[in-house]
Amino acid sequence: MCTAIIHRNLEQGLFGLGFNRDESVKRKPALPPTVFGNSPELAIAPLDGDYGGTWIGANSSRTIFCLLNYYEAALKLLRNPTSRGLLVRSCLLNEVRPEALEAETLADFYPFKLIRIDLEKTTIFVWDGKDYSVSENRDPYLILGSSFTQGPRAQLSREAVFRGSFLPPHLTDRNGFLDLSKRFLTSHLPEKGALSPCMHRRDAHTVSKTEIVIAENLLTLTYQEGQPCESPEPIVVNLTLTDFSVLG
Repeated sequence: MCTAIIHRNLEQGLFGLGFNRDESVKRKPALPPTVFGNSPELAIAPLDGDYGGTWIGANSSRTIFCLLNYYEAALKLLRNPTSRGLLVRSCLLNEVRPEALEAETLADFYPFKLIRIDLEKTTIFVWDGKDYSVSENRDPYLILGSSFTQGPRAQLSREAVFRGSFLPPHLTDRNGFLDLSKRFLTSHLPEKGALSPCMHRRDAHTVSKTEIVIAENLLTLTYQEGQPCESPEPIVVNLTLTDFSVLG
């Protein structure tokens, strides 16, 4: 239950990710974005209130990671599953290289799509509970979606909404992408409900919106707690990638 918009502009050396996190109303609130790790490898990410991992973040190596549930996979109940958010956290700190993972090492994780984004490409690592596969995408715009109730329809619907109503005629700069991501991720097209990027269901809904943009030596992260269509303006953090210091 999530929606991601990925953008890269090679001419400007810019790439970014906008992400709506959709969760059960029973989950604990997340902690706001924080910097963690040990120099020289530092990361910034909001932290999951239940397990301390994360679903989205960026690091000082100029890499963005995010994770979507892979609901299309056949569900096999696990006795003591490992939080997938802890895997994202380890990837951000370069403690784990996704290429080195194997099916045997993922047996305690529920299925997922782990997304790694850099200026050159988007790499998608998929664990379906049985097999582990890797694919790449170099498109300037990529939409990804997942949904517990709608399955693959969520991906198709959200991509169609973006292509039909939000795809710009040219590549964007930093501010252009932040505006594009905000408009798309607060949208209720095709109608307000389970398929809209800003997702609304009785048992679950969008609980936060995050954007990360990296260009040259600057990382910008915005974080909006709550449903994007109703919440106050987001927190905005600007960091220099040389030392991860916060700019005023």
